[in-house]
Amino acid sequence: MTVRKWQGHGEQRGPRDVWSDWTAADDAGETDRARALAGEMLRLAPDSFYAWFHAGLLSKALGKWAESLERNARAVELFTPVEAADFDGVNPAAWNLGIASTALGDWATARRAWAAYGIGGLGTGYDPIDSNFGLAPVRLNPDQPSLPHQVLPSAGATEVVWCWRRSPAHAVIASVPLPESGHRFRDVVLHDGEPKGFRQLDGQDVAVFDQLLRLEDSGLPTWQAQVTGATPDDLQELSDLLERHGMGADDWSGMRLLCSECSHGTPDDGHHHVPASSDATQLGLAGAESQLRPVLDTWLEARPAADLELTLLW
Repeated sequence: MTVRKWQGHGEQRGPRDVWSDWTAADDAGETDRARALAGEMLRLAPDSFYAWFHAGLLSKALGKWAESLERNARAVELFTPVEAADFDGVNPAAWNLGIASTALGDWATARRAWAAYGIGGLGTGYDPIDSNFGLAPVRLNPDQPSLPHQVLPSAGATEVVWCWRRSPAHAVIASVPLPESGHRFRDVVLHDGEPKGFRQLDGQDVAVFDQLLRLEDSGLPTWQAQVTGATPDDLQELSDLLERHGMGADDWSGMRLLCSECSHGTPDDGHHHVPASSDATQLGLAGAESQLRPVLDTWLEARPAADLELTLLW
């Protein structure tokens, strides 16, 4: 490893000194100082995996995606069997490189990063990765940082929604988010890979991932439907019908607003969050009006006892 000394203010500073100051800046929340010290560290130890990896983490926390890509790419190059032994054979810089390149839409680099991390089957090329990584919950607008100096997305209120994961780091929103979240059905979001709580899916715990960035706004309108006189089977048929037409439906009447502690853990372990009661079923719907209304009319025609009041929310 090439290690240099920095001569300034009458004293020599080595990597250990800079690292100590950097850690102190992290603890104190001094972002500008931490960024300066990260740059200094890279100049002093340009061949150090750890210098580039931690500098890349800082860039990721700040949402400096081009910088994060550059730094993590260099860390991936410097990863040796010595570092592999420290990380159980897995290169953590490759994961962060995958996140940064996904944020930038650099799909060729993302594929190389995931392969370096040990995730195969994504092929090669420049087209967006669009594989099936299953359903997972993603926390929109997270309320707790994962890294020092992290800049959190703040489009609105925190909400956990179900998403179709299309790669290890990005997903399409499958739920109909509440308008307060500032997100829509079929928005594409970048998410982190560290589990932040769990939710149940088919009787199994599924990790919740925190959103890092919105990559695409679907622009699909969000509606609220007040439904009376419909059975659970009727409502399920409506949901299936809307899904077949590429639109979204969620039962908002049964939603529970969780405290932050429960949201970051496994709900139902201690605290109880009782959903608000209502005589009508409240549905969250998503879709263009020209597509949505004909489907609703068809559904209502077969159910004379049912009534539906539709309101555009945003």
